[in-house]
Amino acid sequence: MKRIMTRRGGGLTMNRHDCPSFTVRKSGRARLHDNRGISLLEILICAGILVIILTGMFRLFIYSAELNDMSRNVTVVMSEVQGRMEAIRNHNFNLITTDYIFGGTPGDTFNLSQVTGIGVITMDASNTKLLKIRIVACWRNQNGRVIGEDKNLNGTLDAGEDLDGNGLIDSPAVIESYVARL
Repeated sequence: MKRIMTRRGGGLTMNRHDCPSFTVRKSGRARLHDNRGISLLEILICAGILVIILTGMFRLFIYSAELNDMSRNVTVVMSEVQGRMEAIRNHNFNLITTDYIFGGTPGDTFNLSQVTGIGVITMDASNTKLLKIRIVACWRNQNGRVIGEDKNLNGTLDAGEDLDGNGLIDSPAVIESYVARL
């Protein structure tokens, strides 16, 4: 191998294969490149990568804020549905079907207090000693998306709203329970 650079006093001996920043001129003398700066192309590539990363992080931040809002709404709505179920359980058993299903007060629908939405109470009273009660709530998120099958929030299942064909309003906020005559 051809020796390119030698430091006096021993210590450092390099050839052209050891260090790529040395070039050999035709005259055989070694010259060190001046690599102190960065080129415009390198800056543009780094800026492009940074923009892509920041865009992804921004979208992730927005998505996590929407999930946080959705989670908060589900918690609030489930709390209201559970409260309504407890009110039914504490109601006089003989008046439950009259007051909650057949147009009595408080009725078979209720407006949600903390979000824009509606709750619907359905009941199977075929057994006179055991009532099957189902409470479902549908609501509109801040971004305008309706959660649940009742898209117009009117408390009834209209044409085109029953997505799974079961004849019931479905939603993430559903409680079903039985209430027995004591």
